[in-house]
Amino acid sequence: MNIVHSFQELVVRGDHQGMIELLKNYEQSRPLSVNEQGWVYWNVSDGYAVLREPEPLYANHRKFFKWGKENLAPEQLHWIVSDSTQALSLSLGNYFDHWMDWYQYACDYAPKLDTNRGVRFESHRALGGSLWVLERYSEMDSVLENMNQLIQEDETWSNILFARITYNKQRLAYLHHVGEVREVNLLLDETLNLINKIDWSALDQIKNQEVVGSWRQLNSSSNSQRDVHIAMNNLACILTDIEKVEESVGLFRRLQDNGYALNGYAFSKYVCSVWKSEGLEAVREVLGANKSFKIAELIKHSPMLSEIKD
Repeated sequence: MNIVHSFQELVVRGDHQGMIELLKNYEQSRPLSVNEQGWVYWNVSDGYAVLREPEPLYANHRKFFKWGKENLAPEQLHWIVSDSTQALSLSLGNYFDHWMDWYQYACDYAPKLDTNRGVRFESHRALGGSLWVLERYSEMDSVLENMNQLIQEDETWSNILFARITYNKQRLAYLHHVGEVREVNLLLDETLNLINKIDWSALDQIKNQEVVGSWRQLNSSSNSQRDVHIAMNNLACILTDIEKVEESVGLFRRLQDNGYALNGYAFSKYVCSVWKSEGLEAVREVLGANKSFKIAELIKHSPMLSEIKD
């Protein structure tokens, strides 16, 4: 059995329960290397996270953490806490504080090396984004500082552009919450200038594809054009949330002009920003030009859109 091929087929089909069963059977079929076992734990948790099943997710991830303390190299500890969907799904069962404990353990015991900078950043990014969603704003500052220190480690890091846009996005959200209006405006100008100066020809046109959740994937380069588009998309979504709607619309339109396809969540944020900045008639034009999403789906992501009258 080609486990990777079978795994990827199930992921593409969206058969998360089937993926979990496949990996559990694979785990019982033969002794696994450390990296194979870590990959299995990570993706079983991811499957439960996508299914929004916090109890089996917590049970599996608790085993992942316990096993990781004993078997992972210290530099790999942030692997355990590298995904925001897993973190947020744990919160559905009141298990999020365990994630915080696992994260702190990784921060305390994982060395800061070039070889784990990618997964360390993903770990900080996952927690910072989760704290924003959960409205635990007072806990964001220390995580942001961890991200900032990581970015300062090496200005030549291949992922530096993705990391800077992502860090700035989360810091903008935090500054907005604490009412630092001037700092928000300064950082937003700095971030948009950074984006305007991007040399797109210097970025990889195609991202190297690694197996989802693997140690290699979480430490892979985020220096492709698609990676930077993803960072810009995430920034545009946050700009909607912090009422920087004109800038949000500008970013979303730039992305679409470059061929980047917005998912339902991002498109709902785009529609919200268009509504707030350009009015209802502009919203109708946007919805009329994009038939991919039903208004009911958009309302699930952004409930304020329920106020739109046909």
